[in-house]
Amino acid sequence: MQIILIRHGQAESLKTTDAARALTSEGEFQAQQTAAWLVNQGYQLDALIVSPYVRAQQTAYHIAQTFDVPMTICEKITPDDDPKQAFEWLDDLMLPNSAVVAVVCHMPIVARLASLLTGEPIHLVSGFDLAEAQVLDMPIFGLGMAKVLAKFIPN
Repeated sequence: MQIILIRHGQAESLKTTDAARALTSEGEFQAQQTAAWLVNQGYQLDALIVSPYVRAQQTAYHIAQTFDVPMTICEKITPDDDPKQAFEWLDDLMLPNSAVVAVVCHMPIVARLASLLTGEPIHLVSGFDLAEAQVLDMPIFGLGMAKVLAKFIPN
């Protein structure tokens, strides 16, 4: 299984609520670059999981359009959620070991999830840049089973 962890693109400053923050034009461009990189690397997505927050959904939109895959909203991957609950939610999907799944969310949950999946201490996966994608390869879906195959950070 491959899990592609993606942080959302650049978002506007806080206006009303954190959940309502939209991407800036730069964030839209970053999301497009990440989607193009995934295509250029030859990935084919079987699932696209996204946070309910606007900026993550806008980032995922570019990926969904590129791969013609529907977005599935996961309430367990907002910024301060527990990565173990996110892992359990993903595990409940019972995806085949051959699946390629993209997960679009936020800091710090994305780094915490990467740490949980790779077994690396959080300080070694400390952060994801805006619209960064990390491809994790897992022989089976389990804690500490992933190895980072590739990374992409938009310009």
